[in-house]
Amino acid sequence: MRVVLAGASGYGRSYLREVADLEVFGLARLAGVCEAGPIDAEGRALIGDRPVSADLGDLVNDADVVIVATPAHFHLPMALQALEAGAHLLLEKPPTTTFDGWRELVARAEDRVCQVGFQSLGSGAVHRAAELVRSGALGEVRGIGVRGTWLRDDAYYARAAWAGRRVLDGVAVVDGALTNPFAHAVVTALAVDGGQDVRNVELELLRARDVEADDTSCVRFQTGRGTTVVVAVTLCAETAEEPVLVVHGSQARLELHYTQDRLVVDGVVEQHGSVTPLRNLLDHVRHGAPLFSPLSASAGFMRVLEEVRVGPPPLPIHPAWLHRDDDVVHVRGVDAAVRQAADRLHTFAELDVPWSRLRQVAGPVTTGKRLPGVVPKPALHPVRTLDGVVVTDEHPPDHPWHRGMGLALSYVNGVNLWGGPTYLPGQGYVDRGVGMVSEAEPATVDWCDAAGRMMMRERRSVGVRAVAGGVEIRWRSDLTAAVDVKLTSPGSRGCAGAGYGGWFWRLPPLDPDRVEVFTPHHRGEDAVNGTCAEWLAVVVNSDTPWTAVLRGPLDPWFVRLREYQAIGSALAWDRPRLLTTGEELSVEVGVELYDGVYQPGR
Repeated sequence: MRVVLAGASGYGRSYLREVADLEVFGLARLAGVCEAGPIDAEGRALIGDRPVSADLGDLVNDADVVIVATPAHFHLPMALQALEAGAHLLLEKPPTTTFDGWRELVARAEDRVCQVGFQSLGSGAVHRAAELVRSGALGEVRGIGVRGTWLRDDAYYARAAWAGRRVLDGVAVVDGALTNPFAHAVVTALAVDGGQDVRNVELELLRARDVEADDTSCVRFQTGRGTTVVVAVTLCAETAEEPVLVVHGSQARLELHYTQDRLVVDGVVEQHGSVTPLRNLLDHVRHGAPLFSPLSASAGFMRVLEEVRVGPPPLPIHPAWLHRDDDVVHVRGVDAAVRQAADRLHTFAELDVPWSRLRQVAGPVTTGKRLPGVVPKPALHPVRTLDGVVVTDEHPPDHPWHRGMGLALSYVNGVNLWGGPTYLPGQGYVDRGVGMVSEAEPATVDWCDAAGRMMMRERRSVGVRAVAGGVEIRWRSDLTAAVDVKLTSPGSRGCAGAGYGGWFWRLPPLDPDRVEVFTPHHRGEDAVNGTCAEWLAVVVNSDTPWTAVLRGPLDPWFVRLREYQAIGSALAWDRPRLLTTGEELSVEVGVELYDGVYQPGR
């Protein structure tokens, strides 16, 4: 079969050598090379007298198969050109640099064979691992973790204008650790699991070098089969090792060394062979062999790439955690962090990793001190901006039952779960005692009366992610009524403007004259308190200014600035809220934090 190669330098050189080997056995014939740059002596010797052109259009009409091994941002136009000429296609990874481009290519490649150059998918070890997962031999799969610790030197980033870039001349490049060198980690995990759909993508992109793209990264997502996948990688390792994929099964642990075609199941080693993407494509066209990496099967990988592309740029790791050794940069402790992430299916932010910028923003949820009149509710404290400004308070003297960010219910069936005195109509605030909460299991809380009888169960999820220019904390509490429940607040009991009870954030002590609070339609404490709005902004014009933008609740906002500083959502603002036994209620709030003054919607 006549093969045209686009890109004879860089990784494309390996394809040039492979075609030369296949020629010896009469399996392929090099018909031409598309290359815009200079070709060295080895390349000229391999090409011989075959035509060379900087324009693929000069060559594609003589091709049965076109290999596109150029920089990724050239993949789409060259692939379309090859398909229009009627050639089959072998496209290096990533297939395109946008999800829309991938969809266009899939639609145009319907009547042609299109293989993506994910070499790992030709490994017998990968196929065997997928077979063990599907057969149930490993038991119930709790999750899949992939760890990768490689080193890339200065020359790696100096080799081309696109190296380490997210965008070049307005065109997406997405040359980060997750989407280029460790793209195989993502696609291999999907192949082993068998669930190509990807949802609930959580990204933590970091960089140790002064580059646009990530060089130390962690992604967690769920596949279409419901499997949790965590891929943790770095190009700034302390010691370089080949990547390892771990399947956490209830009956067995599987380790897949996919670059070495090696499988280890509970200590038993299996060594397998592999078939290259080009040889597999030729066998498919000639003999109908299964195609290992068809373009249409890379949807899950492209979903992850798209999240990286449209997401905020990677956060720089503080220089205190970096060490330069000649022409390479190392991140202190990164090897252990990568291993723990893959073993525990955690993100860096959930581990005790000092250089994780998201970890510095919000640590684990805790219950605070046990004080008289205080319900020890789980909450986040301290919460910081990326520059380290603390934006929460805990057990302040004016209201010692206030703390951090979290769910705080006022009264459930008349039981005070807020803390402090209880508001009674006609009497005001009187000391009546409080209820209690108990941790039933991780991230699950029982809200109980003083005798410990459960009234509601809360299941909690908290996430932290980078956003453009800042960071977002996402708190979600799913409440289930264990009995018929009546939620009330001082507001629903007749205390005007005091409908607090829901998600609650106690801010640090601030000068109220230097704090602005506003929504798209209202400005100031009195105007915003009790209104519903798609977002609410808090701008602190202090010596270290910061801004918060809150989104999510459909309930009214609760705002206090002059008496004390707090923001919350109100589940029972001016009337009770009733839940029958088993009924569910969700409370979800996103808090974007920015250093400096940020004006949303302007």
